[in-house]
Amino acid sequence: MKMIVLSEDDFVKVSDTKDIQPSHMKEVELDGEYICLVNVKGKYYAIGNICTHEGGPLADGTIEGYEVECPWHGSKFDVRTGEVKNPPANEPELVYQVKIDGTNILIKKQGQSKSSQIELTLMEKDKVNGTDVMSFKFNKQLNDQIDNKTVNYIAGQFAFFDIGEVYNDPKGPIRHFTISSSPTENFIMFSTRIRDSPYKKRLSTMEKGTKVKVKGPEGHFVLHQDYTKPAVFLSGGIGVTPFRSMIKYATDMQLPVKIIMFDSNKDRNNILFKKEFDEWASMNKNLTIIYTISEEDSQHQEQSPLSTSNDWKGEYGRIDKTMILKYVDSSLLNNSIFYICGPPGMLKAMEILLQEDLKIPKERIKIEEFTGY
Repeated sequence: MKMIVLSEDDFVKVSDTKDIQPSHMKEVELDGEYICLVNVKGKYYAIGNICTHEGGPLADGTIEGYEVECPWHGSKFDVRTGEVKNPPANEPELVYQVKIDGTNILIKKQGQSKSSQIELTLMEKDKVNGTDVMSFKFNKQLNDQIDNKTVNYIAGQFAFFDIGEVYNDPKGPIRHFTISSSPTENFIMFSTRIRDSPYKKRLSTMEKGTKVKVKGPEGHFVLHQDYTKPAVFLSGGIGVTPFRSMIKYATDMQLPVKIIMFDSNKDRNNILFKKEFDEWASMNKNLTIIYTISEEDSQHQEQSPLSTSNDWKGEYGRIDKTMILKYVDSSLLNNSIFYICGPPGMLKAMEILLQEDLKIPKERIKIEEFTGY
C-alpha cells in the first residue's frame, strides 16, 4: 500500500457527506491529484481516481462492496488498501486517509511517492505530414530542480499528462501516453493522434514553453532482460510508440538482443518514425524491421505523391501467419517473447494469431492496448 502518514494539520476538506450517498462515488481534486471518494455503508474511503492500467476514471465506474471497478477495462481495486483485485491492472492505487468533521469530508495530503507529480516544459511539437499524428517533446530536466535531476523511466513505460485548461471532456482533463523517446535521449517525447476531444484540441494548440504536470512513469510493457530470447514486436499504427523507445534504447546501449518488428499501417504516409527506424536498423545488426501496408498499391499511388510504382520494398496486407513465418523461423518462434501494441481490434486479432495459429504460450506474449481516445 502506498499510503504516507503526515502531520495532523495536513487534512483538507474536499467534500460534504451529503454529496456522496451510500454505494456512490465522486471525483475530487487535491493539490493536482484526482481522487475518488467512496461511501461504503456510511464509511468514507479515498483512492486515486486514475486507473493504473489505462487511466480510466474510477469514479465513473461501479462500486460493489469494497471494490471499485474501472469503467474502461474492468480493473478492480480495494478502496481500503488500493490493492488490485482484478486485472488487467497490476499496479495498486494510491489511498488517502479520510477524516469526518461534522458533515465535512477531509483528506490527508500525500507526501512524495513513486508516482509523484513533476512539471515539464514543452520544447517542440511536430505534425507528421499526411496524418493526424503529432509528436510533443519536453525538457528532460525537472523544472523544480536546481541540481540537474532528470526524469527516469524504462523504455516502453507511459506517464499521465495534465496539460491544463481542458474543460468538459467526457474522459476527464488527463490522458496517459507512452513515452516514445528512449531514456538515452535528452528529451521526453510522446506521439498521439489528434482527435476532436477538448483534451486533444488543447494539446494541439499548446505553445512552446507551456508547462505541463506529469505523473509517472508507470507500466510493465518493457523489454525483457534475458537477451538470449529474441523479441518480436507486432505493431499497429500509433501502437509503434513504445517500440520506438525500446529500439532506440537497444541500439544506443548495443544490447545483444535480436529484435524483429512487424509494423502495420494503412499506407506509407502513416508509417511513423520510418526514417529513424531505417537509420537504426543500419546501425544495429540485431534489428530487422518489416513494414506492411493494408491499402492496395493502386489506391496508395493515387493518394501519395512521395512514391513511384516500384519503390515499395515492404509487405502488403495485415500481419498474418504467412507473413510472420516468412521472417521468423521455427527456432526463433519457439524462443521469442512477443509484444503486441495497437488498437483493440488489432490486439485481439494478434492474440488469436499467436495463441491459436502459431501456438505461442500466453506467458511469452506481452500486450499494450491503445484505446485511441
